[in-house]
Amino acid sequence: MGSTFSQKKRILTPPVLTTQEVSELTTDILSEAEKAQMPHHDFLALVQTIEVFKNQWKETFSQFGLHPTGELAYQDHILYFKEQVVPKVKKWLSTDGKGSCAIYMISSMLLMSPPAPKRLSRHLLTKKSLKAKPKVNWDAYYQRVDNVERQADFQRLQRLPELLPILESFRLPSTLDEMWHRFSSKVTKSELAEAVQKLMVFKLLTENFQVPKFDRPLFIVSAPRAGSTLLFNTLSHFSDLWTIGEESHELIEGIEALHPSSHNFSSNRLTEIDAPPHISAVLQKRFAQELQDRDGRSYLDLPVKQRSNKVRFMEKTPKNALRIPFLNSIFPDALFIYLYRDPRENISSMMEGWRSRRFIAYRNLPGWPFKEWSFLLPPGWSSLQNCSLVEIAAYQWKAANSYILDDLQTLPKSSWYLVRYSDLIQKPKKTVIQISQFAGLHWEQRVEQVVSKSLPISQMTLSTPSPDKWRKNEREIATVLPNLEAIVNILAKLLVD
Repeated sequence: MGSTFSQKKRILTPPVLTTQEVSELTTDILSEAEKAQMPHHDFLALVQTIEVFKNQWKETFSQFGLHPTGELAYQDHILYFKEQVVPKVKKWLSTDGKGSCAIYMISSMLLMSPPAPKRLSRHLLTKKSLKAKPKVNWDAYYQRVDNVERQADFQRLQRLPELLPILESFRLPSTLDEMWHRFSSKVTKSELAEAVQKLMVFKLLTENFQVPKFDRPLFIVSAPRAGSTLLFNTLSHFSDLWTIGEESHELIEGIEALHPSSHNFSSNRLTEIDAPPHISAVLQKRFAQELQDRDGRSYLDLPVKQRSNKVRFMEKTPKNALRIPFLNSIFPDALFIYLYRDPRENISSMMEGWRSRRFIAYRNLPGWPFKEWSFLLPPGWSSLQNCSLVEIAAYQWKAANSYILDDLQTLPKSSWYLVRYSDLIQKPKKTVIQISQFAGLHWEQRVEQVVSKSLPISQMTLSTPSPDKWRKNEREIATVLPNLEAIVNILAKLLVD
């Protein structure tokens, strides 16, 4: 294996430390910890943990050396170091001593960094605030959730016994008015509303509501890191559109039959076979429960009589690149916006995303030798075990765009629209006008103001945007581009047409 690597003449950039360098740095850490009079028992535990780390590093370095194929293995070891070694020793090291310097050198290899705090959009902040204390409507019907005794929060009611009879009374859908007439001798209206609110927070009580009709729902489909968050946030300013404020990973995969574990983790691919009527009904209800308008106001917070029985819904989740037949089966009049980004920029951004650890989709994925998997799970992913990070990202990019292209071309041309990311950045007003015309959205002053200047940086951006940012990975990306030529040529023709 080592000779094969040397023939390819590819090395990690930046390079990892050698086994000898790791040994010297960990010696500095132990030496300073011992001088700081770290308790003997804790010191022995630290020695053992560092020994595990060193042995793992030695084994991986002897297998991969500086070849890019070893990057994910090295990342796992760096993560182990940061989670198991650093917390044990950090408080015993001076900030400017050799030990702290050694920790920095090991932790900062391969651009590894702690997951950055998630920057929440205004919509999501509003949504979280609403979710912390859901609003109750006196004209709405509420009912206990199915199998309430099995719910995780049911045990919490043992500490709030006064809520049990109220929960029990909602065996059938009932309004708060009906409940108050039953309990008026025991509770006030405000106390009843507060109790219902708590039961909803516990997810033991839910509103029994009429799911609105999803009229021509709009799905943004793209490869991961193609700019879908920026496009989603921009289009969210249209008053026509309702969203769930974020991506729908949990809403979709929270349905057991739709989680990849139900398909032996083969992929995130879903088709019309996965959309029988009962699944369709459950997913539509899940979307409806989370609906919010452009100002973050929840659909279910509106009085029942003020809720429209028809909504324009917009959603974006990169995994949906593999789910177009599934979504089209549930929403037959769905419209799809296909956002395409140049593979060099897109793959580089995906590599940056893998390294940041901010886009972890699965941990301890069966059949994957590393601790984490980021972004979508394409068919054939298990063949990537011995691939470099750029090869993994390129495979994901190609799979996402190939499935989008193949699936959209089975639909009427009037149901999908192709958008180039570079046009969204360079010509935002023209691009959004074209999208609004395709989707039948009403142009208004608020949208005009947003797109008449440079679009704001997406909250999912990892580093300062630049058209040449991808060039830091240029040498690696050049090795995978020949395998992408066919799909790039097809898209080039579509974009010209």
